[in-house]
Amino acid sequence: MKKFILSVLTAATIMSGTVYAAGVDAVYDGTAVTFEKAGNKIAIVSCYDNDGKLCYSNIYKSEDGSFKADIPDEFVQMKKRVYFVDTKEFDDINVAATQAPEAISTPSPTTAPTETPQSTPAPTEKPADKDYPSVYEKEVDALNAPAVVKEVDLRSNEDGDYYGVTILYHGEEMTVGVETELEIATAPSAYEYMKGQTAQSLEESDVITLTANIAGDTVNKINFLYRPQEEDIVTSDTDFGTNFEKLVTENGNSVAGQWKLMKYGEKPSSDRYQYVFGLIGKKNGNNVTLINKTGSEDTGIEVTVSSDSLVYTCDMSAKEDRLEIGSVADIITTIPSNSFNDTGSVDVVNGDYSYNYMFARVIDGIATDIVLYNNYNE
Repeated sequence: MKKFILSVLTAATIMSGTVYAAGVDAVYDGTAVTFEKAGNKIAIVSCYDNDGKLCYSNIYKSEDGSFKADIPDEFVQMKKRVYFVDTKEFDDINVAATQAPEAISTPSPTTAPTETPQSTPAPTEKPADKDYPSVYEKEVDALNAPAVVKEVDLRSNEDGDYYGVTILYHGEEMTVGVETELEIATAPSAYEYMKGQTAQSLEESDVITLTANIAGDTVNKINFLYRPQEEDIVTSDTDFGTNFEKLVTENGNSVAGQWKLMKYGEKPSSDRYQYVFGLIGKKNGNNVTLINKTGSEDTGIEVTVSSDSLVYTCDMSAKEDRLEIGSVADIITTIPSNSFNDTGSVDVVNGDYSYNYMFARVIDGIATDIVLYNNYNE
């Protein structure tokens, strides 16, 4: 017992002075904080007050890397950190709200989803007690979903000014309030200038994630993930990298550390949460092949979609009102299949084609949230 207590306190003391990465996402359901970390069976969770004083620490066990920490109520709102014993990693615990950031208004979707092709898998039946889209298996999947910005405007209420950020989120259009002083926390290398900017700098079709407080009524973090280029990415004079890495990574690392980037020419990772960006080369049923600037299928990334995947479309050839809610039927390639040579490659740099690109979050191998940037070069 003494050894156990010493281990907990030692980890808690080390955590109080450790610099952390982006952390692990968690959900508080009113009774416990739940989070996941693959490859771990023991986690030491500690809570600190505003002065950094240790107020609570305990050890939690799991057989599958899914932890449930029944933290006493008086410590739930405090800063939480975790030490994973098996992998010897320290992380902040980012507790999301038990609901999406509170919407100011929730209009009906701008576009009714088109009929889903029969070749795609049937959606998972949504249990009656779920208040989030059926494509998400777990509540934490829904809470950490990406959002696509539609517009931003300055508003006022009795507490002062704030930004109304209208987004497409969970397959719906809604507006969330964001404080005028809140700064964007992270951004890819190509958009490094966005870090430290406020929500006012967001533009139509930007991809972001929002983190809310436990009550779900205040956005306390904005991660900037992607912004479409006005000119085609492959044929542009600007070099964003063979794998578009400058557009979707922060100095080669996953933006905000939320999801692992799927990389061209590498075997798929076993990470539950991943994201991917690329040029749509082929689509066969529920399988989409994304290619990079080499145009090679051999180094391409296979992405699987479901009939209930959430899809948003951005028509890059349109002058205004580019963004709409779509469906998996909108995922198409504009590259003729006979353009690929015998080695499975196509000259995308010099080809006379219009191009469609995909940004997607992938959970357990299924693209759950998809943003399409269509009709470049038209």
